[in-house]
Amino acid sequence: MTRYDQPEARAAGDDIADRLADVAINAADKLGRVAAHVETTRDELIAQGTQFSSNVQKVGKNFSKALDKSLDEQPLTTVALAAAAGFVIGAIWKS
Repeated sequence: MTRYDQPEARAAGDDIADRLADVAINAADKLGRVAAHVETTRDELIAQGTQFSSNVQKVGKNFSKALDKSLDEQPLTTVALAAAAGFVIGAIWKS
């Protein structure tokens, strides 16, 4: 008779198998919850990205209209401000 034929060894093996099955079920449950959380987070990020894109487009259109109006009403001031902005950006870029 081998040691695996003994009832104690068989019971211990069954106990280990049951515990491993419980661990696998718990891991699958946690993985499912994590996957659901990832999907929710992804959907929220997509919605925020869409809203951000829309807002940037609105700001761009408003800036374009303001720039056109400024060029029409005060062309020299607008050119001076553009030159100053270019100087500042160049100084930042260089450093």
